Amino acid sequence: MKKLEAIIKNDKLSEVVHAVRDAGAKGVTVSSIKGQGSGSRPMIRSGRGTAQLRAEYNNMAAIMTLVEDSQVENIVSVISETAYTGNSGDGVIVVSDVVQVVNIASKKTDSSAL
Repeated sequence: MKKLEAIIKNDKLSEVVHAVRDAGAKGVTVSSIKGQGSGSRPMIRSGRGTAQLRAEYNNMAAIMTLVEDSQVENIVSVISETAYTGNSGDGVIVVSDVVQVVNIASKKTDSSAL
């Protein structure tokens, strides 16, 4: 089993979540995050709108899902294609091994816990 974490642009969040669910992920966790990466940060107005400053962080979205090993390539591909804009800062996908999953309510473990 693998954990997929994708950091993407906020305006792609809904589209990516729907695509991931359609590709077979049983559930997703979504967070609003801030960070600095390769993407350019937006200009913001300060004070009364007379000066502009570069934002310290980009506002991004993080999506996390747990999937079977056999689903990894497909879901990574779906995220990559759906989140792609061709501009710097489209995001990243991290794939990690999952040692164990326990569903607290049902006490089921691993694949049956999802």
